[in-house]
Amino acid sequence: RHCFTGSYRVVKPLLELFPTMSVGFTAVLTCSSAQESWQAVREIPLERIVMESDAPHFLPRQVPRSICQCAHPGLALHTVHEMARVKVLSLSHTLATLRENACRLCSL
Repeated sequence: RHCFTGSYRVVKPLLELFPTMSVGFTAVLTCSSAQESWQAVREIPLERIVMESDAPHFLPRQVPRSICQCAHPGLALHTVHEMARVKVLSLSHTLATLRENACRLCSL
């Protein structure tokens, strides 16, 4: 599921129906209003999550528009950091798992 911003209740049946499906999250996770998405991140196994920059949209909350006017893949670390915080995992473990997920998804 691309650019998921909904609740776990919405995505749970899809994860069960499609066992190889991954769920993509963007910098929307960095917004203080993303509580529903944070809950989904907590519930979805990290092995089923992929990171999206969704460039040029969804600039991370920590990046002022005066410094950068559009999102790019180099800003994805802000979202990964938020993902690790929400899942109470180390940043290095989160990064390594997301890398493995991307490699698997893209058959690399």
